[in-house]
Amino acid sequence: MADKAGINRSLNTIRTELEYLRDSGVVSPPQFQSIMAQLPVNAPAFPTPYQPLTIPQQQGGVPSQYIDPRYAPGGNYANPTPVAEIAQAAQDPNHPANPKHPKHGQWASKLGAKLGNAAIFGAGATMGSDLVNSII
Repeated sequence: MADKAGINRSLNTIRTELEYLRDSGVVSPPQFQSIMAQLPVNAPAFPTPYQPLTIPQQQGGVPSQYIDPRYAPGGNYANPTPVAEIAQAAQDPNHPANPKHPKHGQWASKLGAKLGNAAIFGAGATMGSDLVNSII
């Protein structure tokens, strides 16, 4: 059985197309009036054979099934790592972010390589998108 929204959308499309045909002179004004008079104003109210699905809502009206638990209130996103902890990790001589750590060069080069790879990937994605758009 068709849904009410789909029926209303189709009726609006028919009305729009008929107006175009009337304005183009393909359909005469009396024909236009006759066809429009036969169309229902809105979709008829059908009895629904099923109960609507109720989805649990979170604060703000967003269905909870669409929210990644990491970003839900109380998740990591709500409590990000404080900047002070990051700065303190860089001061720790046992952390690779510390310039005096023996593996700092490896850590920094890995970070640079990751940034470089991200830049190359982004440039490639942009060029690929431009190429596809120019073909279409």
